[in-house]
Amino acid sequence: MKLTNKPSKKKPKYPSKNKSSKKPFSPLYQGFIWGGCFTITATISSFLGITIGLKTPIDFNPFINKVDAIKKFGINAFFTQQLPQPVNILVMGIDAVPNDNGNSENRFSGRSDTMLLVRFQPDDNSLKLLSIPRDSRVRFPNERYDKINSANAIGGVPFVKEVIQENFEGITIDKHIRVTTNAFKDLVDLIGGIEVYVPMDMKYTDKTQGLYIDLKEGKQTLNGDEAEQFSRFRSDNLGDIGRVQRQQMLLKALRKRLQSPQGLFKIPKAIQLLQDEIDTDLTSSEIYNLAAFGLSVDKENVRMVMLPGRPSNPREYRLSYWLISDDDKNRVIQEYLNSDTSFNDTRSSQQQRISIQNTTSNRELARKLALFLEENGYNNVYLSQNSSYPISVTQIIAQKGDTRSAQKIKSILNFGELESSSIGDIDSDITIRVGNDAEKLLLNDTFVK
Repeated sequence: MKLTNKPSKKKPKYPSKNKSSKKPFSPLYQGFIWGGCFTITATISSFLGITIGLKTPIDFNPFINKVDAIKKFGINAFFTQQLPQPVNILVMGIDAVPNDNGNSENRFSGRSDTMLLVRFQPDDNSLKLLSIPRDSRVRFPNERYDKINSANAIGGVPFVKEVIQENFEGITIDKHIRVTTNAFKDLVDLIGGIEVYVPMDMKYTDKTQGLYIDLKEGKQTLNGDEAEQFSRFRSDNLGDIGRVQRQQMLLKALRKRLQSPQGLFKIPKAIQLLQDEIDTDLTSSEIYNLAAFGLSVDKENVRMVMLPGRPSNPREYRLSYWLISDDDKNRVIQEYLNSDTSFNDTRSSQQQRISIQNTTSNRELARKLALFLEENGYNNVYLSQNSSYPISVTQIIAQKGDTRSAQKIKSILNFGELESSSIGDIDSDITIRVGNDAEKLLLNDTFVK
């Protein structure tokens, strides 16, 4: 089945380039072109394949002009392309459809295993990703409540857009991408695997889904099948939310791998391998603009957050849901998917829930850090389960997307690094994972005077 590239009835939100009738250019030029496209799409999603525009003719002239400019002015000349305005893209990873051979257009009609809203924002040169848990309880147009992952199976992309826009005020969706789960596995195998830390032994079997998971705890390089196991494991106390956290971990690992020289040279083969796994309404000129912009984004400006909420209690509903927090939802939408900066978070430092996880062998370090934060006005600090994942640099994690508060804590501590993802304690606003860089502060007794 070929890539579906549906024509847009609306005027494009950013300019297109005229197609060229010139003869194809050399493999060197084409490799350079697809290198740019591939790098940025990798930052969007662990399975957002590099084949977005494979089935549409690309206007090579802008890229050739960039190459000529590089000869004269250096590599920075490639990063001058800017988007005229922000762009929001809906990205969905689609479950396999029962009794489908995987070669028909019907393979994109299953439930969404993963749902992301991705914002390319030129005014602050950032790339922002909002993960919507598949078990999120939302209201459908018929007033019935259900999990959001069923929306694509019911009515495809138009229905998904309608559900999102009715439940999350202020979100505009400009374009969409749907991708099969096969794309992710094939991509990981092609680039030689990705390195992650498996936080626990993972063992689970579901014969009805053809799912067999058997992973051991520890830092390791996962192949495509193992990476899918890592992503789909749900047999822990976090359920679907743990899956979202692991998907964000895979995103970071995949991005790092693809930006290496080894990953770049795999691009031509990856294009050929994954070309049938994508459905999108992006045009080739839009792809060029997004890729050129994305190449200019520093990794510190790639921010990820999960839609805040809580798991439902067993007695609340017949099914288990992720119940979205209205207050946190509005803040995250304003900050991640909207240009409106008028929303003010009125929570004080006393109200913010701060979790501290110790990754070091020194058990006293987390306790002393908690006392230090309390002396600086943070009265809702608690110690959570120590992390089995050892880190060298302390992570200050904006669990619910509140990077301003996380940055304030970082300035108070004067060490560590800001982590813009939702991989911490789900009950916290900020999670601090204490790393080895804090050890010298403990030895000098600088936390507590």
